[in-house]
Amino acid sequence: MSLLLERRFWALCGAQNLGAFADNALRNATIVVISAAAMSGYGELDFSMPYGLGHQASIIVSVMFTIPILIFSPLSGQLADSVDRDFLVRKLKFIEVALMAYAGLCFAIGNGPQLIFALFLMGTQSAFFSPVRTSLMPQYYRIEELPMANGVFNAWLFIAIVAGLTIGGGIVLGEGGRWQISLILVIAAALGAICATKCPPAPIKKPKPIDWNIPLVGLRLFKLAADAKGVLYPMLGIGWFWMISAASLALLQPLVKFSFQAGELAMVQCISVSSIGAGLGSLVAGIIVGRFRDSFSFAGVAVGGNAIAWLLAWLVLRNYQIPEAGFFSFSNLPLILVLTLSAFTNGMFVVPLMAAVQARAPDEIRAKIMGASNMTNGGLATFGALGILLPMGLGLEPHDVFLVFAALQLALVIFMWRRRGAIRAEANPLTEDVLTPAFSDDPSAPPVKPD
Repeated sequence: MSLLLERRFWALCGAQNLGAFADNALRNATIVVISAAAMSGYGELDFSMPYGLGHQASIIVSVMFTIPILIFSPLSGQLADSVDRDFLVRKLKFIEVALMAYAGLCFAIGNGPQLIFALFLMGTQSAFFSPVRTSLMPQYYRIEELPMANGVFNAWLFIAIVAGLTIGGGIVLGEGGRWQISLILVIAAALGAICATKCPPAPIKKPKPIDWNIPLVGLRLFKLAADAKGVLYPMLGIGWFWMISAASLALLQPLVKFSFQAGELAMVQCISVSSIGAGLGSLVAGIIVGRFRDSFSFAGVAVGGNAIAWLLAWLVLRNYQIPEAGFFSFSNLPLILVLTLSAFTNGMFVVPLMAAVQARAPDEIRAKIMGASNMTNGGLATFGALGILLPMGLGLEPHDVFLVFAALQLALVIFMWRRRGAIRAEANPLTEDVLTPAFSDDPSAPPVKPD
């Protein structure tokens, strides 16, 4: 855990996670205020949305945040391979300050459509930030350090998510909540920008020209990822993780509202418990994944456990009601446990895949591959959020969709089992002999192998 003592860790971790805190505070506060306005009818309260869209606030918010990630990732991956990455981190975090100030203004005036547009802009900023951050990891850490680094980063990430969701959803409807959330968003973004200024140098060896034909570039980036040895399957696995995560988040609003007959506070509590579970799963994965024979086996165990967790959720939550004693009472333990377990196993699944993509991507095109990965994440997350509408439209109750999740994860387990030979034949990022350099101010430093 020596990385916790290093400046590079806290600089990059702070830049990422203060942004994640602000993003999720903005997202959940937007869901809460728009949902509350929808209950009173269009035009009756601030934050109203036309055409009854407020009743689908969780889906709209998810989609408006992930669509720009899908659109702009081809460009962001090129940019991160063309400009020094520490410079990009700083510039993008200062842009975030301006965007959060705009979102704060939208809260102050009570404009729902403008808040949705602010989310789109923040999704665009995230589309440019994510490939830079993930490309910095192999520059700052040796290959054998990546699983632990990713696990710890993800654990802090989910802590930030929980804090943002809880604070954003918890205070925005209270007295003075609009101004409080506006101030919190700007302060968090400003602190993240300060952290970004402390990131050590991460120069680009050979800057590459940028191709502005985004659709064509997107196809080229995906082909780069497909041609890079051992990258495609873990990259698709990360996208699968975000698809399931986005779908489960979009499902929580109808689940809490129609199945549990509860309000916005219960939805915030469900999201918080799920995020804590995902953070714990990521941390545990970072600690123990190295003890497995290969990362493929570990990911397979995790996704199998996730299929079981969703099946348990379907069994437990049929005709479930949150007890009068409260959400965090002992009598509500079944709900808390199934939400935690499903998120815990999903969080375990993604950590070795992230390490695999970062380690296997060739250094000269790593950011482009991260852009392809980010594009995949945005596309599958958008599909997951919108995909909830299909089973709901077919008449399934919200809790019955958990059975769909279980079936999808079981199908993934079967696919991984049938492809195990081909996947294991690819280089294992935790044991292969070719290592990336440890962090150095000298970009020409030779690769460093462990003692």
